Amino acid sequence: MLKRRPRSWVASTSAAIALLVAGCGESKVSQCNRLAEVVNQTQGFMQEFETEIASFSSNAAQVESLDDIKGAASQYITAVDKVVTNLDTLTTDLEGTELADETLVSYRDNYIEVVKGFSTALQGASSAMSIVGGVESEADLPAKIEESQKQTMDAVSSIQELSVQESTIIGEVNTYCGADATSVGGGGEAEGE
Repeated sequence: MLKRRPRSWVASTSAAIALLVAGCGESKVSQCNRLAEVVNQTQGFMQEFETEIASFSSNAAQVESLDDIKGAASQYITAVDKVVTNLDTLTTDLEGTELADETLVSYRDNYIEVVKGFSTALQGASSAMSIVGGVESEADLPAKIEESQKQTMDAVSSIQELSVQESTIIGEVNTYCGADATSVGGGGEAEGE
């Protein structure tokens, strides 16, 4: 069963997929499982990313100097850039996943577009934080923070829209593959939805 990702992140995403397929033909079962296996790759790197973002948030709450701000920004950029690389690898792996079932191909292709969208939005968030990380003086900080916030809000908006699309695709794949929504993850609903 595909499990909806919690939506508690600015640039944080997590996806865990486990297909529990019942009542499908062998070919469809095999293809559903193959698709789930590829998407399951996100579980590990998204948990690591969320841990790094939590650490960033803690560090950012304790900044006292321009150097502290730049250090926190650097930590954020490194974490986001790492997850973007992982998402790009996931995209490549999904594109290489051979499926004969036309409906699953359509779901896979739609999911690829969502993953690419997450990657682009996160790149925007990283770029926004680079503005803050590149500040040369405390006098420049207020203007750079304002510029960064605009880009960050654009990235957050994109991520929220993509999260809705992702949830829809996951629900459709679960239904199509015959996954039992109550047997994994306490009903399959994402936190905060």
